[in-house]
Amino acid sequence: MWNNLTCVDDFLNRAFHKLGLVVGHHPGYFVIVPVLLACICFTGYQRIHYEIDPEYLFSPINGPSKTERAIVEQYFKVNYSHRFNLGRITRPGRFGHVIITSKDGNENLLRTVVFNELRELDKTIRNAKAMYEGEEFNYSQICARWLDTCFNNDILDLHHIIEYHPYVSLNSYQICS
Repeated sequence: MWNNLTCVDDFLNRAFHKLGLVVGHHPGYFVIVPVLLACICFTGYQRIHYEIDPEYLFSPINGPSKTERAIVEQYFKVNYSHRFNLGRITRPGRFGHVIITSKDGNENLLRTVVFNELRELDKTIRNAKAMYEGEEFNYSQICARWLDTCFNNDILDLHHIIEYHPYVSLNSYQICS
C-alpha cells in the first residue's frame, strides 16, 4: 500500500534535479537577479513614511469619538491667545507640559525644598528665549493667555501654603507652563 505513495517523492526528485541542472548551467541569473530585486526593494524603504500618531493608527476615520470631538470643538473653541482654558484642549499639539518627578524617589513634590526648585524651573522656562527664522521669541510672546496675561499654573501659586505646611501631600500632578 505504501509503495503507491512514492509517486510524490519521485516527482519532487525529478523536479529538483531539473532545477539543479538549470541553476548549474546558468548561475549568473540566480545570483544577479535576486541582488537586483533586493536593491529595487530597498529603494522603496527609503521613501517610507512612518506614522506615529496614535489617533490615526487606532481610531476609525468616522468613529464616534471624532464626531463627539467635532461637536465639542464647534461649541467650545480653544483660544490660545485670549481666554485659554486647559480643560478645553481636545487635541495634542500647540501646548507643552513639563512632568516632574523627584530625584530621591519620594512621591510628594510639595515639600519646601522641592517646591522651591519647581518655582526656579518655572522662572527658567518663563525667561527662555528661542530663535525661529532669524527672529527671537520669549515666553511672554508665545504663551497661552487668559485675557492679557500668560496662563498661570495654580499649583505654583501655593507657595505661601507650602512654606507654612511642610507636610502637604499631593502625589501626582503636572506643571504646565
